[in-house]
Amino acid sequence: MEKAVEFSIITVSYNAAATIEQTILSVIRQDYSNIEYIVIDGGSTDGTVDIIRKYEDKIAYWVSEPDQGIYDAMNKGIRRATGGYIYFLGADDWLRDEAVMGEVAAFIRRFPGYSFYMGNVFLYAPALGWTKRQKGGRSTEEIKRGKMCPHQGLFTSRGLMRTGFDTKYKIAADYAFLLRHIVCGARFCPMDIDVAYYCLLGSSSGGAMYDEYIEIIREYAGDRYLGRMYRLKKTAGIKKWVKKGILAVLGKKIL
Repeated sequence: MEKAVEFSIITVSYNAAATIEQTILSVIRQDYSNIEYIVIDGGSTDGTVDIIRKYEDKIAYWVSEPDQGIYDAMNKGIRRATGGYIYFLGADDWLRDEAVMGEVAAFIRRFPGYSFYMGNVFLYAPALGWTKRQKGGRSTEEIKRGKMCPHQGLFTSRGLMRTGFDTKYKIAADYAFLLRHIVCGARFCPMDIDVAYYCLLGSSSGGAMYDEYIEIIREYAGDRYLGRMYRLKKTAGIKKWVKKGILAVLGKKIL
């Protein structure tokens, strides 16, 4: 009998009362049953914990306590995970529909043996009513140049994930993890599956993010792969000010 594909889905949250219920419901309503759901909260004070408690009978493990940042919280979730593949879903993101995890499991059964499976995500900007499909890097060369598969589309074997994220990076530790392992020969498989909706406006952006990417690429791939990232950094400030201007008109804020 073919062994079932088991997933550990980890949500990291902090003061996410406005969005986390949608995130939780998108997980616990999946048609696919081999899912272990873990929620790591950073000590929220806005009602997030009350929402988590509301669904705790559907959550394998949850905790609310201070942490040292998002990747420290993710590492806590990794240490608790028991599924064959680990997947991170942000507290303001949600899975595409109830069938998506079953589709991912079927794909992995059809194409077994990879360390990373990379699906698509929908970037969305709630204040602007804007949605765009994004695919991650489809080749080693693209990934070396900083074309990261967003973790909302990325499934990683738990055996590889045991080392966790390097918490010296505050914004791009997931990219450092991916690039380091791919350079060392870990195999990845693109999936043409739309996995989740990913909140764009709450994500980190600007010079600090590109500085981390540049440091990571330089360490694991070499300076010859930095051209794309320098170009993106050059235009990041302009894009951020345009985005802020639009949101100011709408009465919204961007991090």
